[in-house]
Amino acid sequence: MDPNGGSSSAGAADGASDPAAARRRHSKKPKYSRFTQQELPACKPILTPGWVISSFIFVGIIFIPIGLASLFASERVVEIVHAMTRTVTFLVPKQMKSPVYIYYQLDNFYQNHRRYVKGRSDKQLRSRASENDTSSCDPEDVTSNKSAIVPCGLIAWSLFNDTYGFSVNNTLLGVSKKNIAWKSDQQHKFGSDVYPKNFQSGGLIGGAKLNSSIPLSQQVDLIVWMRTAALPTFRKLYGKIEVDLEANTELTVVIENNYNTYSFGGKKKLVLSTTSWIGGKNDFLGIAYITLGGLSLFLAISFLLIYIIKPRPLGDPTFLSWNRNPAGHFNFN
Repeated sequence: MDPNGGSSSAGAADGASDPAAARRRHSKKPKYSRFTQQELPACKPILTPGWVISSFIFVGIIFIPIGLASLFASERVVEIVHAMTRTVTFLVPKQMKSPVYIYYQLDNFYQNHRRYVKGRSDKQLRSRASENDTSSCDPEDVTSNKSAIVPCGLIAWSLFNDTYGFSVNNTLLGVSKKNIAWKSDQQHKFGSDVYPKNFQSGGLIGGAKLNSSIPLSQQVDLIVWMRTAALPTFRKLYGKIEVDLEANTELTVVIENNYNTYSFGGKKKLVLSTTSWIGGKNDFLGIAYITLGGLSLFLAISFLLIYIIKPRPLGDPTFLSWNRNPAGHFNFN
C-alpha cells in the first residue's frame, strides 16, 4: 500500500498495459544526436565537368615537372656494378664526387623468410640484463654447454664477411665506416653495454666473426646486416670512399671472397654509387610521375573535347537529397 492509499500493483499493471512504455524501456536505440544520426554538416561536392577537367590538368602540371626533375637527378648518379671475383680492375666512366658509397648486393637470399626473420632477440641486443633471452633464436641460441650466444639467432650468425680493398695507381684508398648505420638503431636497438659472447664458436660458421671488445652499438656492419631486406635481391651499405674519383681513373678492387653463396644458388655483386637529392639511381620514380602526369593531361584533354563537341546539360542540383533536406535524409513522415 502506498502513502496515498493506492495500490502499487495497480501502477505496475498500468505500466505493463502500456506497450509503448515497455518498448522504450527495453529499446537499444541510441539517444538521438546529430553525430550518431550522421546529420552533421558535410562537404558534398558536385563533380562538374569544369571541376574534373581542372583537377586533371592540375595533377598533370604538378607531376610532370617532378618526374622530369627526378629522372634528371637519377641520370646524374654514377653507378658501377661488377660481379665479384678475386680482383677487379675497371675504369671510372664519369667523375664520382665523394662520398662514393660501396654496397654489396646479394641475389636469391631470402632475408624475409619467416624463420630467418624471427631468429633474433631484440631484448638481448638492447640490454646486457637480457643476455640469456634466447628463446626465439633456435638453433643459434646457446652453445653445447648451454651458455648464451650473443648476438643469437640466424640473422647475426649469417653476417656477410667478404672484404674489399681499393687502390688507384697503386695508392690505397681508405674505406670509412662512419655513419653507415642508422643512428636510431645504434642508440635504441643495440646496447652500449652488450658485447659479443660465444659468437661463431660452434662447429658450423655462418659468416663474419665479431670483436668481443667492441659493444654491439659500435658494430656497424652487424647493425646494417640486421635490418633485414624485404626482397630476395638487395643491397647493403659496406662503407664509403671519401675522395673524388676522376673520370677514366683505373680503380683496382681486391676482394676477399669469404661468403658462401653457392650453397643456396645466390650471386654476389659489388656496387659503387654516388647519390643525388632523391638518393641512389632510380629511374622508376621519375617514369612513374611522368606517366601519371601524362595520363592526367590526356584525360583532361579527352574530357574537354567531349564537353565541347557533345555537351550534356547538368541536372538541377536543388533536387539533390542534401539540398532538399539539409540533414541529408528524406523525411518520410
